[in-house]
Amino acid sequence: MRVQILVMILLLGSMPMQVDATSGRALTAEIVISEYVWTSSDEIIVEVYVSGAPFNRNLTLDWELSDENGVILNDSIVFQMGASTHIVQIPLSRFYSGGAYHDISVEVSLDSTVVNDNQPFTVLRDSFLQPASNLIVFGDSLSDMGNGNNSAIVSVVFSSPPYWKGRFSNGPVWIEHISDSYGLTTTFGDGTAQGDNRAFGGSQTGQGYAYLTLPNVGTQINNYLANVQSSFSNSDVIFLWAGGNDFLYGTGNPDVISQNMASHIRALELAGASRFVVANLPPLELTPEGASRTAQQQATMASNVVSYNSKLAQEVTNLTNTLSIDITLIDAWSIFNEIVNNADHVGITNTQDQACSGGATVPLVPLPICGSGANVVSNVDEYLFFDKAHPSATMHKIIGQFAVVNIGDADTDGDGVPDSNDICDWTEDASTVNAEGCDWSQQDEDSDGVVNANDECLGTNPGYSVDINGCADYQKDTDGDGLTDDVDPCPNDVSGQDYDSDGCIDLVDEDDDNDGVIDTEDYCPKGQIGLHSHDFDEDGCHDDEDLDDDQDGLSDDEESEAGSDPFDVDTDDDGVWDGQDAFPTDSSEWKDSDSDGYGDNSDAFPNDESEWADSDYDDVGDNTDAFPDDPTEWDDSDLDGIGDNSDDCPFLFGTSYFPKGCPDRDSDGYADDNDQFPDDTNDWNDADGDGIGDNSDAFPDDSEEWLDSDMDGFGDNGDAFPFDETEWLDSDFDGCGDNSDAFPFDSTDCIDSDLDGVGDNSDPWPNDPLEWADSDYDGVGDNSDFDPYDASETRDSDGDGVGDNSDLWPLDPSKKRDSDGDGVADSADAFPNNPSLDSWTGVIVSLVVITAVVLIGIFLFKRSRPPKNNAEMWNSEKPIQAPNMLDWN
Repeated sequence: MRVQILVMILLLGSMPMQVDATSGRALTAEIVISEYVWTSSDEIIVEVYVSGAPFNRNLTLDWELSDENGVILNDSIVFQMGASTHIVQIPLSRFYSGGAYHDISVEVSLDSTVVNDNQPFTVLRDSFLQPASNLIVFGDSLSDMGNGNNSAIVSVVFSSPPYWKGRFSNGPVWIEHISDSYGLTTTFGDGTAQGDNRAFGGSQTGQGYAYLTLPNVGTQINNYLANVQSSFSNSDVIFLWAGGNDFLYGTGNPDVISQNMASHIRALELAGASRFVVANLPPLELTPEGASRTAQQQATMASNVVSYNSKLAQEVTNLTNTLSIDITLIDAWSIFNEIVNNADHVGITNTQDQACSGGATVPLVPLPICGSGANVVSNVDEYLFFDKAHPSATMHKIIGQFAVVNIGDADTDGDGVPDSNDICDWTEDASTVNAEGCDWSQQDEDSDGVVNANDECLGTNPGYSVDINGCADYQKDTDGDGLTDDVDPCPNDVSGQDYDSDGCIDLVDEDDDNDGVIDTEDYCPKGQIGLHSHDFDEDGCHDDEDLDDDQDGLSDDEESEAGSDPFDVDTDDDGVWDGQDAFPTDSSEWKDSDSDGYGDNSDAFPNDESEWADSDYDDVGDNTDAFPDDPTEWDDSDLDGIGDNSDDCPFLFGTSYFPKGCPDRDSDGYADDNDQFPDDTNDWNDADGDGIGDNSDAFPDDSEEWLDSDMDGFGDNGDAFPFDETEWLDSDFDGCGDNSDAFPFDSTDCIDSDLDGVGDNSDPWPNDPLEWADSDYDGVGDNSDFDPYDASETRDSDGDGVGDNSDLWPLDPSKKRDSDGDGVADSADAFPNNPSLDSWTGVIVSLVVITAVVLIGIFLFKRSRPPKNNAEMWNSEKPIQAPNMLDWN
């Protein structure tokens, strides 16, 4: 026995065993929900992440949903892993039953392995908020959206971060969530500034200012009425939440603080306010600031807050009754305690400590805030308190969500109709909801007691009883026989044939054709339906259903087909009864020997059932005659529609015309053997033998040409410009057609733009018809060049035959040259080759001057000798006088 066991162990140990890819990993299950707080009309998708399980194995997931009142839903899901981590979705909707704090637990099992997980969350009843045009907020730092940040005291240490945009928290405050729920935008402002949120951090409930600069609630209201608006409308909603600073840093007197709040409500009511939301105080002793006080101080504070909340509730009741106004009291004290007791259901893990700590502070000023440079925990979203006295952004959002529940009217299914007016639970299509909270599927349009979704017969007339499907007898056909129940004598028949459609199947109907004669006596029990009196042969069947009314041997159908009279035994009166007459309506015929449908008297082939006519009298019957109307033809051996007698190819199918009846595969009328292009429908002949058919050949008689692309009458092969209809020759091969070539035999030119007879390529001035050559290359055309062969001269302005460049006097035609270079033109120079002389006047003047000098010299010479007879004597008494100076010019 031991040997057998050992052998079995060895055999089992040697067998291959499959190990799953996940082998060795522990089975786990984790619930994931995207939010912690939901409303009753939400659909919540719960995702369960399962990992560590093998593939191709069935796992079981059991889940259970419960609230504080017990189990609500449960179910079981069998699944297989689709990946290393498999997600099982559990959609939850329409489960809200009044409880707020829910838990969903799952148990995933594989054989004996079981793992569990649980996830808490909160569901608040949906609320319908009465429409409002504006929210006006008065209070302290719990509602402050930025006013306190502008104060001299707070701004010393207040900073963003860690605070968010001037709020006393790390995100939006509760009133902003309320404003969003109303679909409104609320702005903040202080003093004379605009803005409907007047709440101010550090404020207390009285009049005046806290710490000399922080406006208390009374001052906030006075400033608003004086600077923003002096009255309120019925659509304005006033929010008041204050008192915390009174207890933490003020008198802490419940009577005074509650009376302060009451006085504010009265003042606002005098200004026209009629809708109020007032919040009491949470247990301040549980805040980090309160917890820092002595035990006695905490106990006193706790007692005073409870007392204040009670007195505030009484004041609210009295004011509501005496002033006939609407005041919603938010029980912040209870909300806070609920959150603390159910913190895990809202995603809060720390309900005692502050999330931020440290930073600069103001000496002697008790501000419960974190200064600039404060440290903030990494999981701030899980903290109830952000600093010593203020909620975190998470808590503010929760307060806002709970407040909406208190402010609005219960609307569990979120269809916009309060539960008090809503007669339809869990409305799906809010777009079709009526005033009673019912969408189309929940309404009863025809008022028959069956809602539209279940009503198979909408539009039932008033006064009719209906079944559970909303159908009256006249609207339904229970047995499906085509008759509505109100006229069906057998409305609950089983399925079956009903010949006369009277509502009763034939199996139970004693008169199937409803002709008044019971089936056992009726030769036509399922004949014509209804009573009848016409029976020609008295056989019990109506003539319309009698097969042979005259009993002549030919049935009524046959007589109808033949055209004979069903009530006359010999319709054509030829002496032969219709039943024996092959042609009962033709008195000239009565026999058809070959049964071909043609009487023997007129049948050309009375004994040949395949023939009876020979239209062309060629002794070949029309049926076998391929050409019954042509006496010259009767056979078509190749079935080509051409008689053998005239078919040139009688045994070959062909449709050609030239010659007739032969194969013509391109169907152009010419037989393939005679067609030079047997596969081209358009061509069959090539007269010039160039390989192009005559029909396609533009030059059928010219073997050198076959195309004329530009249709100019010149073939492409010889056309120098095959695609230009205006050109075909290029005699000088210059690329310009002769028709447009100004010089068709000159390959150097083809264009003469200025039409001067000289081509543009040779013409230095192609656009000037007056010039075409520049012989001396001086840039001036020969026609206008004074000297076309002298590059140094181009103009003779004075027309004297000497170019301006050589002419010293270019504008004087009388002067051309100066040969001796004396500055006098040769034409005016008496001595053109003598630079010293240029005129006779100078010579004559010179001779005159010389003569004069000589004469003067002679004169002086003679005078210098003493006179012989008249010597001049000096008269000392009459000396020579000097000339008068006035005579000098």
